[in-house]
Amino acid sequence: MRSIAVFAVTLLLASAAGGAELLRTVSEPTAGIVAPRTLYISLATFPTDNMVFSVQAGLLPRLMAGIGYGGYNVTGMSRPDWFGNLYIKARFRFLDERRTFPALALGFDNEEEHSRGGGEYARPERGFYLAVSKSFVDPLGESGFHLGASLSPEAPEHAGCWIGVDKTLPGGFGLAADWDLATNAERNYRFDNSGGFLNFEVYWQSFGQVRIGLQFKDVLETGGAPYRALAVDFLGLI
Repeated sequence: MRSIAVFAVTLLLASAAGGAELLRTVSEPTAGIVAPRTLYISLATFPTDNMVFSVQAGLLPRLMAGIGYGGYNVTGMSRPDWFGNLYIKARFRFLDERRTFPALALGFDNEEEHSRGGGEYARPERGFYLAVSKSFVDPLGESGFHLGASLSPEAPEHAGCWIGVDKTLPGGFGLAADWDLATNAERNYRFDNSGGFLNFEVYWQSFGQVRIGLQFKDVLETGGAPYRALAVDFLGLI
């Protein structure tokens, strides 16, 4: 029994650094990708009883792509009201991370932020984006730093930008945060007026295959009342 217990603890500790690359911080993308023939499923809730989800797959060693969808009143007792469109999601990493240089990836995502109960402003679609990611090993696991810039075909006059961080902890636990400066948003919602959109997440992951997180969204109340969301990510072979 003691051997089994030691083995179980060892597996839990190993899961913190295990397997898959980080594909998002909280809401913002990283330069991470999935391997070919790997399926990436992600879902998240938002107020009230609403849900978004996406399915993406590794198509080539540096390319992943898929679709996003969702709806209102998906949970609860009301009749679901599904979105009218499917959304395209794709990411190509043209430079892998090195010891002295970050990973760089180009992506596209035309899913806008969907209106939520109690919300006052919904952010526009990300459109084309560049993501930069760099990780560092420390005694408790790994730390990651991420930057991003985006340009939407629907509003090309202003580029968006964001920053993000993540930290793995023993036992498969981790922390993540991202901050959208809202430079592509209306003037009242930009970081210099409202503080921008700030999110946090506390998560647990198992060997890089399943990530379950509790998110704290829009904590600066830029787009309306802050809220909590449940997020689940899953990786599996096709």
